[in-house]
Amino acid sequence: MSLRRVTPSPGRQTIADLSWASLRVPRCTLTARLAIPRALAARAALPSPRPPWTVLFTKAFALAAEAQPALRRLHATLPTPRLLEAPHATGCVVLERMHEGQAILAIARFTDPHSTPIPRLAALLRQAKEAPPSESRHLHRLLRFARLPWPLRRLMLRFALATGAPLARYGGTFAISSLGAQQAAIVDSVSVLPSFLSYGPIAADGGVDLFLSFDHRVMDGADGAAALRGLQAAMEGPVAAELEALTPPG
Repeated sequence: MSLRRVTPSPGRQTIADLSWASLRVPRCTLTARLAIPRALAARAALPSPRPPWTVLFTKAFALAAEAQPALRRLHATLPTPRLLEAPHATGCVVLERMHEGQAILAIARFTDPHSTPIPRLAALLRQAKEAPPSESRHLHRLLRFARLPWPLRRLMLRFALATGAPLARYGGTFAISSLGAQQAAIVDSVSVLPSFLSYGPIAADGGVDLFLSFDHRVMDGADGAAALRGLQAAMEGPVAAELEALTPPG
């Protein structure tokens, strides 16, 4: 059998690096079935294009983190083991976009999503998916990082994990990725951020399976369970209310 050599795309190289780095993060994964019928109905009442579910879950998780400091913390080991706490949650949405004819994984980074209006979050996500590299700071940074020699990339990731601050500055305090629109669910992650959220398809009754993977050095299972309850409360409360306020009259 003859094998053809294929050069990894920048996106594949980045995932390989993150997979390597994520092995140094002790993770625990929780799953729960949430009921969000009010948010489902409020979103369905909006005209197209409706806000993506990823945006809604990002805002809901950030709102839950306002009341739960553990969701805003990162672990660092240098100069001594400690936890770093951010004043507000910063979300990092993993997305797929095209670059030079290839599909690559990129990110959309949201600072203060808890206080950012849903339409603004949706516009930022759309820009991250469609803007050319010259106009997308995060994509440009990812491509520049992927072109560095791999020993240097690994060294930079180890430094980021050890100090914590670069993770918050260039990534965030939590990440979200989902294949729910493709009738699939991500049940494990290679994220280096302290929390990684994924969800499956949204059922007609508003039921949805959520998967929360978190750094066990940062919080315990009880914190993760509380995070899922807080996320549902935020989705059915302030997020649904904001969607209802966006509904055109009549």
